[in-house]
Amino acid sequence: MLNPSPALLASIAGILILLRLKLHPGLAIFVGSLIISLLVLPPHSLPDLMLQTLLSYQTLKLLAIIASALTLSRLMDVKGLLTSLAATMERIGPRLALHLVPAVIGLVPMPAGALVSATALRDLAKRMGLTPEQATFINYWFRHLWEYSLPLYPAIITTSVILSVQLSSVMLTLLPMTALVIALGTVSSYRMLKPNKSRETKERMSKNIAYTLLRASWPILLVVALVLLGLDAVIAFPLTLALLALQQRVKWPESKMALKYGLDPKILFLLYAIMLYKATIEGSDAAYALFSDMQNIGLPALTVLAALPFLMGFATGIGMGFVGISLPLLVPFLTLGSELNSYALLLAYTSGMVGLLLSPVHLCLILSTEYFKASLARVYRYILPPLLAIEAVAVLIYYIAA
Repeated sequence: MLNPSPALLASIAGILILLRLKLHPGLAIFVGSLIISLLVLPPHSLPDLMLQTLLSYQTLKLLAIIASALTLSRLMDVKGLLTSLAATMERIGPRLALHLVPAVIGLVPMPAGALVSATALRDLAKRMGLTPEQATFINYWFRHLWEYSLPLYPAIITTSVILSVQLSSVMLTLLPMTALVIALGTVSSYRMLKPNKSRETKERMSKNIAYTLLRASWPILLVVALVLLGLDAVIAFPLTLALLALQQRVKWPESKMALKYGLDPKILFLLYAIMLYKATIEGSDAAYALFSDMQNIGLPALTVLAALPFLMGFATGIGMGFVGISLPLLVPFLTLGSELNSYALLLAYTSGMVGLLLSPVHLCLILSTEYFKASLARVYRYILPPLLAIEAVAVLIYYIAA
């Protein structure tokens, strides 16, 4: 059996190589799971792990949510709601809408959040002449503004619990990064939104426009409201889908078309592959092995604080992944007695978020790219520079403070 640490790094390298060779993300991630499993776990345990992952509540819940979200978006498209929504937003300010819609939806932590905002923005992005990659970047970036500091996000709450500090302390420590993300996203997207790309009209908001906007966007608003009120997304999405079908008097051919889109086998397999990869990392103790190896070779605290959360964020693609796996190992660096080491937390959490946002197994990135029919490699060209700037700022702050 190989040490889990190099096995994890080998799996990440394998996924990136396969994506570069244009293999479907689901297959690439599945192969990544096999690499770790075959190198670390007993051979007889792999079938059990695959079956347990398939039948787990978390996997089935995720499949139900994403399938419902995709079906909902397709049905809104078929019934003309998305075209109407894009036209209305263009009248009240297309540039503002492009940034505001994903940011508002991002206030509510939910699976497929970027897919929900992408549904609202797709036609508007086309009208403004944005490429699929530019539309993906704007939607993806502004959807994740609040994940750095909003106390509604499970990763923020879990961080305060792991470190045994007040939630407000975690929030205030990380709040500057949210401001930085907004600034960098605005600057990056400003270059894309040239004046000649849209027909901006200075039309005042009227009751007619407000009504049209509400009529076109009510399914999206309802999903956000239900989740915000505490209803589980696995109920909120199907419920909204059913209400939309009734309100629009959807016929069977339209339903069949929407269901075919929502139950795309490639997307469902992608979701399963991501959950299997997460389970493989947890089952192999790869994160703990990587941390131990870092300590054994005497890496400085700055490197450990940045590298471990980054790799866990990159490997799992979820906030709870890098927080739940890496932060417990980093507690000695993140606390000074009973006090929080704010600069260390800022570096560790920011590094985890940068890894997460670059992760090829991050659902929002993969689904947004698929939805806009964008090239993942070209999307990386847009998200990499501002993310490197964010990481550089976090490293610089820690270096100066330390």
